[in-house]
Amino acid sequence: MSLLRLRQSAERLIYRVAGLPVAMGAAIGGSDDPLHAAFARRYWRPEIATEWAELAAAMILWPFGLLGACAWFTARNGAVIRGRTGKRISAQLREQLALYFSDGILPPWYYIFSLHDDGARRAPTYIQRFETKSCYFRVLKRRKGSPLNDKRAFAEHCAKHGIRCVETLMTIDGADPGEPLPDRDLFVKPQGGRGGRGAERWDRVAPQTFASPAGEELTADELLKELVERSRERPLIVQPRMRPHPDLARITSGALPTLRVLTCLNENNEPEVMTAMIRTSFGANKTVDNLHAGGIGTLVDVETGKLGKASNLGADARLGWFSEHPDTGEPIEGTTVPCWEEVKRQAVAAHRAFDDRVVIGWDISVLDDGPIFIEGNGNPDLDILQRFMPIGLRQHRFAHLLAHHLARLGALASSRPQSGELATK
Repeated sequence: MSLLRLRQSAERLIYRVAGLPVAMGAAIGGSDDPLHAAFARRYWRPEIATEWAELAAAMILWPFGLLGACAWFTARNGAVIRGRTGKRISAQLREQLALYFSDGILPPWYYIFSLHDDGARRAPTYIQRFETKSCYFRVLKRRKGSPLNDKRAFAEHCAKHGIRCVETLMTIDGADPGEPLPDRDLFVKPQGGRGGRGAERWDRVAPQTFASPAGEELTADELLKELVERSRERPLIVQPRMRPHPDLARITSGALPTLRVLTCLNENNEPEVMTAMIRTSFGANKTVDNLHAGGIGTLVDVETGKLGKASNLGADARLGWFSEHPDTGEPIEGTTVPCWEEVKRQAVAAHRAFDDRVVIGWDISVLDDGPIFIEGNGNPDLDILQRFMPIGLRQHRFAHLLAHHLARLGALASSRPQSGELATK
């Protein structure tokens, strides 16, 4: 089994463990929450042998996984939170266990959502990763083979529909492409990658000579040879490196800041902007802004475009919350995203062109001359949005629209398993 497939399998098992108390509660007592009902219905109805195996493994492994995660994340963050809030480590441990049984909150999300602060009240408001990734977004896919899933197909689809998108200069797929690298600043990433994994930035420092942010210098031929070798494992795309709008260049250590704008089809199948945040880099990270790769971010006020306090993803609590960029000292909180009304308008227009998805998370950058699309995500991560929200998306119009579309597809039937189903599991 490849490393990628092993990681995906482990991720699905984590979702099974996290979802177990929610699905069990809905199966035993029913659920007034239509989203939880839809999730429980899907949870207890595995469709393939792999899903049956993951369900069985979750039933066996959940106590060990839960206690191990409690120990690990409390060891990592407990003393920091105690010093910041006065909450004892023993209290943090008790709360993590209680929130798992009440809401399926695993220890990383106790810290990601800052549930050490009024967690009992806020925990039920979050739409969790195990719900969206294993149920809602899978059920709501209108067809397979979306151009959202392939960066090259995404760029071609954008060009066809007049959507301004970062150009793909070259695709490298295990063999010499038969042409030299473009003699300009470059950004290289896996064709089907996510989370910033495998991305590289190469700045042109002289004709046919490139340097990485770490100072490594290669000729164009040397760099191309290295990229061809890497692409034998996963195809790569080569894009021009973009420069941010000056108002955003002040709040990055070098990576291009990107907005994550969440859009959802409404009751009339028209897209609406739900919520948004911005990601940027700090410290030694000068290549990617992704929170899962060590970036920082903050919420964008949908009405005004103003930014709030910033932080990292939160699984490591040491950084905390701040109003100025840690490196540049420039204000983050209160800054207004340039061209914000145009960003929203273009996100809505783009969703109309990608109507195979009910929900899309857009990655959009703002340059000197306006917004440009980086990519679209048909299975968007809600954690990076909810991390910066005072309450989660379950108490937001977004949850109402999710329930509306699930009901339309008949996915909101009883959350209770049919007679005899649990006995066979």
